[in-house]
Amino acid sequence: MPDAVFCTACGAHQGTTGQSGNPRLRHTHYAAHPGEHVGQPSVFSTIFPHLGHGRIHEFRYAFLGALAVLILLVGTGLVVAALLGAIFLVPILYLVYLYEAQVYRDEPATVLGFTIGGGVILGLVVSIVADKVLQGTGKETTVGQIVGLTVILPIVQVIAMALPAVLLRGRPAFPETIDGFAFGVASGLGFSVAEGLVRFSNVFTDQGLQTDSANWIAPLLSVAILIPLLHGSAGGVVAASLWRRDRSGNARSLGLAGVVVAVALSIAFYLVGELLQINGVAALVVLAFQVLPVAALLVYARFLMHHALLEEAADMGFRPAVCPHCHRHIVAAGFCPSCGVAISAGPRSQADLGDPMAAGAAEVR
Repeated sequence: MPDAVFCTACGAHQGTTGQSGNPRLRHTHYAAHPGEHVGQPSVFSTIFPHLGHGRIHEFRYAFLGALAVLILLVGTGLVVAALLGAIFLVPILYLVYLYEAQVYRDEPATVLGFTIGGGVILGLVVSIVADKVLQGTGKETTVGQIVGLTVILPIVQVIAMALPAVLLRGRPAFPETIDGFAFGVASGLGFSVAEGLVRFSNVFTDQGLQTDSANWIAPLLSVAILIPLLHGSAGGVVAASLWRRDRSGNARSLGLAGVVVAVALSIAFYLVGELLQINGVAALVVLAFQVLPVAALLVYARFLMHHALLEEAADMGFRPAVCPHCHRHIVAAGFCPSCGVAISAGPRSQADLGDPMAAGAAEVR
C-alpha cells in the first residue's frame, strides 16, 4: 500500500525516523489513539481505549461538568451528597463506556458481574477488614499502622481488585490484552466504590443533610479523581499483564513487570500521602504529590497497551472496514493505513464479529 502513512499489517509509521523516531515502535503515535504520544499521561484515552477521538471529548466534558456540580455541592454544605456523587462518578462513566463500546460483546451479565460486581464485593471485604485491623484507637499513628496502611494494604488491594477480571482470562470471546485491561479497570473501579463507601461510612451516618464544608475539597478530589484512577489503572495493568502468555519483545517485558510496577506505584501513592500528612503538609499539596504515581501508572499502562496492540493486531487478515478513529473507509489488516489506529481498539458490537464495518459505523453515529 504505497500511499499509506502506516503499514496496515504491522502498524509501522512509513515516515522518516526523524519524523517519528523508530517507525516500528512508533512511540509518537499511540496505537489506540494515534494523535497522542505513548508517554502522554492522558486519562481518558488510557482508561477508555475503545473510544474514538470524538467520543473521548464527550466523556471528558461529562466528567468535568459533573465534577463542577460536586464542588458546588461542597460549597453549599451538601458534603454527603457530594461524596456519594464523587464515589460513583468515574464508575458510572465507565459503565456507560462499556455499553457504548460493547467491550463485553454478547456477555454483559458475565463481564459486569465478574468485574464491577466482583470488585465491589472484594472491595467491601478488604476495606472492612482493614478498617477493623489497621485503624488504631490512639491519637498517634504507630509505625505498624503506617506499614500496614501504606505497604501491606496496597499489596492486598492490587491483588484483590484485579482478581475478578483475571477470572475471565482464557475465554474465547476476549483474547486480546486490551480486553483484559478494560476488565481490570472495571474491577478496580468497582473496588474503589466499595472502599469509598466504607471509608466515609461515618460521614454518611453521622453528618446531617448540610454540614460545614471547610476542608472537604481535598477529600472530594481524591475520591472523585485520584483513587478511581489509581485503582482502575492498577487493576487494568495487572489484568493486562496476566492476560496472555504468548507475548514477545517489548510487550512481554512490560507484561512481566506489570504486577510489580502496579504494586510499587500503589505503595508510593499511599506512603507519600501518609508521610506528608504526618508532617503537617497541606491536603492539596499532598494531592499534588500523589498525582505523580498515578500519572506514572497511566503512562506504564499506555506503553503496555501500545506494544500489545502492535503485536496482537499484526495477526489479523485484510478486510474492509470503517476506521473507528478517522472514519475513513479502508481495506486494512490490523491497523488503519491512514491514521495508524489499531482496529481492535475500536468500539465493539455484536455486528462487528461478522461485519468489520460495524465498528466504524458505531463511532460515526
